[in-house]
Amino acid sequence: MAGEVALSQALSYARDLKCAYEAARARESELVEANDRLRKGYQQTLQYAVDLKKTYCRLQRTIFQSLLGLANALEAKDPYTRGHSTRVAELARGLALRIGLSHLAAETVAQAALLHDLGKIGVPENILRKPGPLSDQEWEIMRRHPVTGAQIVAPLEFLDDGAVIVRHHHERLDGSGYPDGLTGEGIPLGARIVAVADVYDALTSARPYRARFAPAEAIRVLHGEGGRTLDGRLVALLVDVLDAAPAAQGTGGAGRPVADGWDLHDAPERPV
Repeated sequence: MAGEVALSQALSYARDLKCAYEAARARESELVEANDRLRKGYQQTLQYAVDLKKTYCRLQRTIFQSLLGLANALEAKDPYTRGHSTRVAELARGLALRIGLSHLAAETVAQAALLHDLGKIGVPENILRKPGPLSDQEWEIMRRHPVTGAQIVAPLEFLDDGAVIVRHHHERLDGSGYPDGLTGEGIPLGARIVAVADVYDALTSARPYRARFAPAEAIRVLHGEGGRTLDGRLVALLVDVLDAAPAAQGTGGAGRPVADGWDLHDAPERPV
């Protein structure tokens, strides 16, 4: 009798163990399936993130190209400034890389250079193309263009750094620039880079109020301004960038001699 009881108990334990084992296996199978679902959901989320990033990048490019098209359309109205921003951007990119900025930072500087005169959309054409000196009122309107350009660009988060450069590209080391009269290292590096490139291309391009300067003459002017109104390090590096450039900068018109002692303050009625 005792043996039969022991056998019955053993069989009961065996059945319980079997049920527990089968329940554990079922639970394990459920966990495997849940893990598979989580892995697939994670992979799907990653793909959504990749797709979202691609869409965001496409949107950035579209917005930037729209702004660039606006800037180019503005330049295209005037044969004197056609292609100016593109040339400034190439010079600015070269200077940024030459001074040791990363490729990403250099591209930001170049993008800002492409849009640096966008604010001139708010300047009447008769002022932009006026062949003579600007009046005080006209000059006041002209001096607003960096702020206007920055206001157009600033709402775009991916152009935050570029907006700062656009605003300050007419600042000068000695505080004589605009719109905020910043001085020295207080001027963002990107803005100082664009300023040097902008002045060089403006000098070597014809304008309705003056003939263009020969490249060597323009460099001499910039060397005179280095350390005074323009960043001297960048002026020195500009020569290396120009030597490496495959094409000459500046457009149109015959070169003109530079009078001894000429500097950027000799023509205050115009941004160079």
